[in-house]
Amino acid sequence: MVPLRFLFSFFLLSGIAAVQAQTHVGPCGNGGGEWNDALADRLLRNKQLLEDNPLQFRSTVYVPVRIHMVANSSGQGRVLHSRVLEQMCRLNSDFADMGMQFYIKGINDNINDTAIYNAQYNAGFIMNQLRDNSAFNIWIVDVAAPAAPQPGDEGQILGYYNPFRDWVVMRRDQAGSTTITLPHEVGHFFSLMHTHNGWDAQRWTAEIGNPAPAISPGGVPTERQDGTNCHNAGDFICDTPPDYNGFGFSGCNYNIAQDPTGTFIDPDEQLFMSYFLNCTRNDYYFSQTQQDLIWADYNHSSRNSIRSNFVPNLTEITEPATPIYPIGGIVTPGYNIVNLQWEAVTGADSYLLEIDLVPTFALSPIRVVVQGANTYTATTLQANKNYSWRVRPFNAYRTCAPNSAIATFRTGTELVSTQDITDLDSWTISPNPVLAQGAMQVTLQAGRGFEADFTLYNTAGQIVQRIGRQRINAGETHFEFSAENLSPGIYMLALDHQEGREVRRVVVVR
Repeated sequence: MVPLRFLFSFFLLSGIAAVQAQTHVGPCGNGGGEWNDALADRLLRNKQLLEDNPLQFRSTVYVPVRIHMVANSSGQGRVLHSRVLEQMCRLNSDFADMGMQFYIKGINDNINDTAIYNAQYNAGFIMNQLRDNSAFNIWIVDVAAPAAPQPGDEGQILGYYNPFRDWVVMRRDQAGSTTITLPHEVGHFFSLMHTHNGWDAQRWTAEIGNPAPAISPGGVPTERQDGTNCHNAGDFICDTPPDYNGFGFSGCNYNIAQDPTGTFIDPDEQLFMSYFLNCTRNDYYFSQTQQDLIWADYNHSSRNSIRSNFVPNLTEITEPATPIYPIGGIVTPGYNIVNLQWEAVTGADSYLLEIDLVPTFALSPIRVVVQGANTYTATTLQANKNYSWRVRPFNAYRTCAPNSAIATFRTGTELVSTQDITDLDSWTISPNPVLAQGAMQVTLQAGRGFEADFTLYNTAGQIVQRIGRQRINAGETHFEFSAENLSPGIYMLALDHQEGREVRRVVVVR
């Protein structure tokens, strides 16, 4: 039997010069020259590994991902954090049946570099300095540029995998839940080739004619519909039928090209590794052999850097966050220091917080990831302005939770001198929830004595009860207030001091 590697090398060498000379045709930047050589070599290595050691069992593994959110040198144009969370949610859905999952090891959201943003071929050194050598690196940019653009390439490439740098670059407009760009590039990351390998640089057209030539424009044998040459033709995978590049095809039922024997080919338009972009998003998938090859690549020693026994926080996040303060259009005591609080969500260790002057969050938003807390102090708001805000809970693995409802407030006109009530160590309310007609006890721990005003608000920001000024002693202080006249629902108890305001959520039940 002739080794697969020998067969591939023969056909590759016969066409490599033609591949390197041709313009890229399609949405992915991989397709010809040295990059294709490197990818094909790994694919054939993984095929041999599978032949020698067929997969018997695989348990779920978790792949660390470092996401680089790049803006231009002025800090403009960075992809939205929400799009990144949606993308990670969708990526894990795409790979769920394989038992391979991805988690966010880290997000670099402070990279401002125009070269990385739209000309990565000139930015390899700095990108290499910023990469995480123990994670799968994804760069989200404005222009995906693996090389200086050739005529016809401008704006065409949606993403690419660089096999020598071992990272993926994708356009920011491709991040999210509706495109197949990232799973396609992840397939390349794990050694998969295009299903139309050999037709990357020049897709089949009527001008080429039927039947198609026995050797593709890329120098690789043209795969036949009957599969008789599937091991050494096309993408070298036998459960992916012939494909001669469907880029630009308007539908999802390609039936126009004939293989070298004159038989019409019937490609699988819904494979992630194809260029058919007009099929139903939920129908895209990896074939069984493609999945096996992904696993073979993952298990190879060259992937030691992303393999570990680490398991991220797997707690499901089933509920959105609930804003606590400020809400309902309430006017805050000041504008330069506003303490936003929301209810902690089970499973979440991070929150994406968005604040803006408009409820669409499209004017001049503040976007920040809050880690390990359910409160944030805003220090750059304007005086006497209406603001909207919302939060989205997530953790490194669970990124699918929705945004909270939009809360609103108006900033005051006064400067607040500090953001913390320095003498207050902690305070709690119990019981909470409390029965209507019952009573609640407030317990405070303070380093030294001070006075504070307490006010109960409803969720519309209206004052329900003025409890008034209370003396807080050094050590522990208790006081009680009644729920006798409160209807069942959610309320906020605000503690106001000259140094700022703190709020606790109160639930009244029947």
